Amino acid sequence: MFPVLFSIGSVSFKTASLLLFLSFFASSFVFWRKGREEHYDIIDLFDGFLLSALFGLVSARATYIVLNINNFGFDVLKWFDILDNPGSNLIVGVLVASYYLYHFAVRKKWDSFEVLDFWVTSISPGLVIYFIGLFFEGVGYGYSTNMPWGVVFPQLIDPHHPVQLYTALFYFVMYFYLSTVEYKYRTFSWYRYGKKTAQTGFLVSVFLILVAVFNFLITFLRPATFEFHSVNVDLLINIFVLIAGVLLLYHRSGRQLPLPIHRKPKAVRTKLENLSE
Repeated sequence: MFPVLFSIGSVSFKTASLLLFLSFFASSFVFWRKGREEHYDIIDLFDGFLLSALFGLVSARATYIVLNINNFGFDVLKWFDILDNPGSNLIVGVLVASYYLYHFAVRKKWDSFEVLDFWVTSISPGLVIYFIGLFFEGVGYGYSTNMPWGVVFPQLIDPHHPVQLYTALFYFVMYFYLSTVEYKYRTFSWYRYGKKTAQTGFLVSVFLILVAVFNFLITFLRPATFEFHSVNVDLLINIFVLIAGVLLLYHRSGRQLPLPIHRKPKAVRTKLENLSE
């Protein structure tokens, strides 16, 4: 591993800290570029990005601390010490940040799902760099393995799955997929559902689905972030995200969800049927 980039006297500069900064820079640059291409107010758009990132980071860290309170206790300094006591619940952070950005866009009367499409595309390259940083830091590895690509992390004897690199590769592929399909999904007849134009929201829906499937599979290669009565809570969260992504994709394709709130009263349906005749 390469946890320390360089040292000046007693002060050490960690590789993970540099990569965390580069992660934020990469995501913000892609988000800014997407917004400029669609002629959004860049200042307002970037305000939304920063606030969403802040809420996402805080919620991700807070969730991790709550789920691992036995390790953190009530030592507030330990809560904020992300370098010596790293850890965050990434999927919760992404969901909270996305939720805030959605409502921010609604208040600005923007196309909220188009902004979310920008968002998931922009955070993908940032997450690539972020997980590479975790690899260099030597945290977040998986179970031991005999595979030739297993890595011996600091303070360990046996090689373990480099889950950080698996995840970084996943988001690398995700970024190029989203960047490519962004200009093609409007031509998908199954997504347009007979309409002339397709609605935005395709990218964020696919992002949720693919991330949930990947994280579901990767939980079998690493210890659970949190278990409750021997139940892997990570699996439950990923199942919830998968269902949410599928329902969102179904809804944004123009189809009505099979929910009572979407069913028209019988009298209205009869009147519409008579008019169509």
